[in-house]
Amino acid sequence: MKKGVGVLLIAGALLALVLLVACGSDSSASSDGSTSATSSEQSSSAHSLASASQASNSEAEGLSVSGEGRASAAPDMAVLGLGVSAKAATVKAANSQAQEAMSDLADSLEDNGVQEKDIQTSQFSVYPEYDYRNDEQVLTGYRVTHMLQVKVRDIDKAGEVIDDAVEEGGNLLQVQSISFTIDDTTALRSEARAEAVADAQAKAEELATLAGVSIGEPTYITESISTPYYPQPYYDRGLGYAMEEAAVTEISLGELEVIVSVHMTYTIE
Repeated sequence: MKKGVGVLLIAGALLALVLLVACGSDSSASSDGSTSATSSEQSSSAHSLASASQASNSEAEGLSVSGEGRASAAPDMAVLGLGVSAKAATVKAANSQAQEAMSDLADSLEDNGVQEKDIQTSQFSVYPEYDYRNDEQVLTGYRVTHMLQVKVRDIDKAGEVIDDAVEEGGNLLQVQSISFTIDDTTALRSEARAEAVADAQAKAEELATLAGVSIGEPTYITESISTPYYPQPYYDRGLGYAMEEAAVTEISLGELEVIVSVHMTYTIE
């Protein structure tokens, strides 16, 4: 009986030892796998950071220069800011006067070949006006203002359009502004772009010669396009009265300029 118990105890001990060894092996395998996976993730992360760093530094590597090109042409379209403004004792009366004058103005624009699609309301306002008498605010009436943005595509008729508007709008007419633009600047942009690239190329070659190196292909190119703003004359209602005495309103067109700037980076060989 004692001998059998001893055999059972020995067998149990051996089984426990086998299980312990197996668990240790699994734990080691799991630990190795986890470590391997972690190393793989770290390697991938490091590669990503290196790629991002390389991309962000791509502009700085090599020889970087800037170039500028300009192209100008006479404008082919005038944009007028004109409309009517009326004041009366009541809003209804002021609005009636303004709309009657606006109807005459619209007829004048149509007669001069301005298309409906080129006439857009830019402002419509109704507000009370006051006078100050003996430190008191006194209501003097209501003003209704209706302004339009008008594109005159036949730019040679811009002066005639203004003259006829003055005649039809009368004392209620307001000519607030006139500006000029080029309807399609594609050709000008291309011309200026070619000049900008040539300018950058010349600068890069000069710098390379001075530094005693040779340049390769461009690896980085950006551009920006701008049209300088030239303040246009501002007209108030007083101009309308003065123009009534003139036979023809003279409009000076001048030229508009498109500027293209490029930034280029070349490899150094």
